[in-house]
Amino acid sequence: MAAGNIDLSIVDVGLPDVDGFSLLRTIAAQFPELPQILISGRNDAAVRVRARACGARGFIAKTMPPEDIVASIEAVLRGENALESRLKTDVGMPKLSPRQAEILELLSEGHGNKEIRHRLSIAERTVRSHLTELFQLLDAHSRTQALIKARALGLIA
Repeated sequence: MAAGNIDLSIVDVGLPDVDGFSLLRTIAAQFPELPQILISGRNDAAVRVRARACGARGFIAKTMPPEDIVASIEAVLRGENALESRLKTDVGMPKLSPRQAEILELLSEGHGNKEIRHRLSIAERTVRSHLTELFQLLDAHSRTQALIKARALGLIA
């Protein structure tokens, strides 16, 4: 399936039937070259970090002035990552890779290493490696502590 004539996808975080972050991941998996922007009423670092981890290249807060919204859309259409400059100002917010975000989400759903391995079709040692990196990023020493900190930061629901 091709993206056809679509130049950009703008996804609202709050959709009636699906979580906007899940939709971003689905679109990114099917159309990796299609630029995506997440739009949300929440304008905080955690939403932007999760958007980036799910494949978005831009973020629009519904409270942004119209000229900033247009500038963000134009930047993404030019191939720029309109999230990066904002993320650099989010002190203390870990920068998760898309794979780390997937593993964190599965961890939050209660899945163990073997189940995560099967769902993502990766080796169990790779799961352990990603978990070690997540623990370091979150300054956590256990799965429970990592989940508590990730929830507090808004990285998971």
